Parts: sequence; C-alpha cells; structure tokens
Amino acid sequence: MPKKILFLLVVSLEGGALLSYEIMAAKLYTPHVGSTLYVWTSILTLTLVSLALAYKTSQYWSDKKDWKILPICLLIAGLYLLFILFTKESVLPLTYTMGIKTASIFTGVFILSIPVFCMGLTSPLVTALLSEVKSSQGNTGKNAGLVYGIGTLSGIVFTLLCLFLLLPIVGVSVTIALLSLMLLIAAGISFWLLTYRHD
Repeated sequence: MPKKILFLLVVSLEGGALLSYEIMAAKLYTPHVGSTLYVWTSILTLTLVSLALAYKTSQYWSDKKDWKILPICLLIAGLYLLFILFTKESVLPLTYTMGIKTASIFTGVFILSIPVFCMGLTSPLVTALLSEVKSSQGNTGKNAGLVYGIGTLSGIVFTLLCLFLLLPIVGVSVTIALLSLMLLIAAGISFWLLTYRHD
C-alpha cells in the first residue's frame, strides 16, 4: 500500500477523533457545569485556541524536519483521553465551588486543551511530510487541500457515527475510549511510516 495512502489514513483517524471528541466533551461538561451558552462558548474558544497554537507550533517541527513529533503527539492525545476517563469524576467536581464562567473555562482547559493541541499538529505535519514523498513533491497546495479535506470529511462522518450510533448504545465513556483507540492506532501507523519511510 502506498505510504501516501497510509499518511492520509492517519489524518482520517485523527480528524474523526478530533471533531467527535469535541461533541463528547460537551457530554462531559453537562453533569457538572450544565449546557449553557458559557459552556459552548468555552468549548469553541478553547478548541480554536488549541488548534491555532498547534498550527503555529507545527511550523517549528516542520522547519526542523523533526517528524518524530507526529506519533508522539498522537500517542499523547490518545492516552490523555483515557486519563480523562479515569480522572473526570475526581477533577470535574472541583467546579462546584466556582462561578459558571470560571467553571466552564476550567473544564475546557482540563478536557480539551492538551488533546486538541496534540491532534491539531497532525494535519500540518502530514502536509509537510507529503511534500517529501516522491509522488507528491511539488504539490504542496494539492497536498494541503487533500489532507485538510480528508480530515474534515472524516470528522463529519465519525461525528455522525458517534452521535447517532455509538453514543446511544455504549455511552460516553466507551465512545471516548474508542476515540482514544483510533488515535493510538494512528500513532502506531505514523511511527511505522516514519521508521521505514526511506526503505
């Protein structure tokens, strides 16, 4: 299988996990801080801030061609989702003594900032990596459109699957565990690709 297709599979898994997790984050918020306008504002704001920081930071590793950060960031994102599952019942009740605005931001930072930042590094790094794949050299614009298009489309498809199929059957925790598994698989694929990409 061409390595370009496997890189795009990594993007697909990450894109699906990213948007789906944003929806699952709202379900984690609700029992503790409700589902007010402040909650959705904090979810959207912290998601966009984390993605903006990731896109900017990716430039540093791309310029250095330090590609090992790709599987590392996917591994961190996957493990952090599992960490949240095991700690949410002890951390999120801390919001009960906070005002709704502070509680919404605190919850968002805990739930969203690290995994969204790590996932956000994937698309720009894969775009840069594809520019080094022989069959894709000189097609930076095409590669960027393909990567971000696949990531977005995967996010839509996986979000619909999570919301209408998985969530009603297995619940929030199992759904998040499956998203974590997707990220760990993406980490494994990207590690293999980077280890053997010159073979």
